[in-house]
Amino acid sequence: MPSWQVLTANPPSISVVTVNRNKLNWICGLFLVLAVASTASAQNRRSAVRQDERVARAQWQPVRSVQHSESIMAEPIPRGNALPEGEVVLESIQGEPIYEGYEGYPGDEVYHDSFSGHGACDAMGCSDQNCGQCRGGVSCGWRPCMTFCLPQDGWISLEYLLWWQDGMDLPPLVSSGSIANGGVPSRGADILFGGGEYLTENLNGGRLRAGIWLDACHTWALEGEYFSTGTLSTEFSRTGSGNDLIARPFYNTELGQDDAELVSYPGALTGRVDVQASTQLKGMGFAFRRLLACGDGCGDTFFCNLPQQYTHRLDGLIGYRWLELDDTLTITESLLDVTPDPSNTRGDTFNIVDSFRARSQFNGLDFGANYHRERGCWSLDLLAKLALGTTRQTVTINGSTISPDGVQRTGGLLTQTSNIGTYKRDRFSVAPELGAKLGYKLSKNLSATVGYSFIYWSNVARVGDQVDTDVNTNLLPPANGQGGVQRPGFAFVDSDYWVQGISFGGEYRW
Repeated sequence: MPSWQVLTANPPSISVVTVNRNKLNWICGLFLVLAVASTASAQNRRSAVRQDERVARAQWQPVRSVQHSESIMAEPIPRGNALPEGEVVLESIQGEPIYEGYEGYPGDEVYHDSFSGHGACDAMGCSDQNCGQCRGGVSCGWRPCMTFCLPQDGWISLEYLLWWQDGMDLPPLVSSGSIANGGVPSRGADILFGGGEYLTENLNGGRLRAGIWLDACHTWALEGEYFSTGTLSTEFSRTGSGNDLIARPFYNTELGQDDAELVSYPGALTGRVDVQASTQLKGMGFAFRRLLACGDGCGDTFFCNLPQQYTHRLDGLIGYRWLELDDTLTITESLLDVTPDPSNTRGDTFNIVDSFRARSQFNGLDFGANYHRERGCWSLDLLAKLALGTTRQTVTINGSTISPDGVQRTGGLLTQTSNIGTYKRDRFSVAPELGAKLGYKLSKNLSATVGYSFIYWSNVARVGDQVDTDVNTNLLPPANGQGGVQRPGFAFVDSDYWVQGISFGGEYRW
């Protein structure tokens, strides 16, 4: 009889199967051996893959930083198992980004592009709600000692200024003519100096800016600046030989007509007249900066349509601003009377000086906004500020005449006892400022910059506007005592002022 057989009784209602137990045990053992071998092979493959992953991770280099976006941040994927000490996580599961500040495990690292000064979240700043995430749980609070004792985060920039300003208006001060017109411009004499706008050439100067971050997340900052232009001046000089006519025009209140004081006249006078005018602008201020918004993204470049990451932030500013504009005008004469006089072999000499100075000083509250954007190595800053305050106007007028007797008397030609003195007043002023600066990174911390600035200032006192050309000749020293109107007089005259130009420099951030 075979080892097993099938018996059938009354088919198909009953079936009986008989199996040999030894053969069944052999079959089960074979399946068990195959299962163990399959498990060992899978473990060996996983070990090899894990070793390859470690090699790839060790050779990986960071490409770009992971930034906070203005859109809602995706939640990090929870991790089930802690990694061994020293292992670096470079990619998350299923291609999801890894965000700075996520809760990881010992040895986990998140890379960012340290070349960009604003690439890291700390550099860009973040809101109070997200600051803990940006800094890995570090508080965003005030850190006075680390800020002022050992400044860790800040910037400093130095720029060369090439600016142009609103010119200085001057009345006719020196003329040249003939005996027929007497050097009076309204009668046909030529104006040698004055009667137009002066000091419109470029202003050279420098500007220093510096700032420090007051908190770990770069949400608050304190910054200051100081700038100064060089003194821009213009000079005029003319010497008469005694054969030509040189004069200083004015309006004679006693005669009620245009007149002129002679500096050189054929056969009677020889002399020289010098005019010097100058101006200088200075300013300083400080402000607190507060982060209003920031974010990043990826967009196409302007020229090549290549996607590139960018970051941007908007800061509000509030602080203090001071401006000073200093103008001067000086006119000097040296006259020699050459009229034959047997009793005076040396001739009669006169030295006349008219001096004017106008200083405007602004103090006010300054507020505005600064927008910063970076893409690759390029950065762009846009600035808009408005200062509201008062301008202290100070005008000083002096004059003197040294007569042939050697006595110095008060008053020249356009400066008399009627207007000599120091005058002050305060006027409400506005001083808006617009600026743009383009930067290119030369290294991790250093950038080369080129920029543009525009500053407007209302209600300033320019020196040329404070000169009164109406003269009562009875007051000319030595006064003849015949009286008359008190002219030249003084009255404040307001004008607006603006300055604009380009700048070149560098900025260092740490």
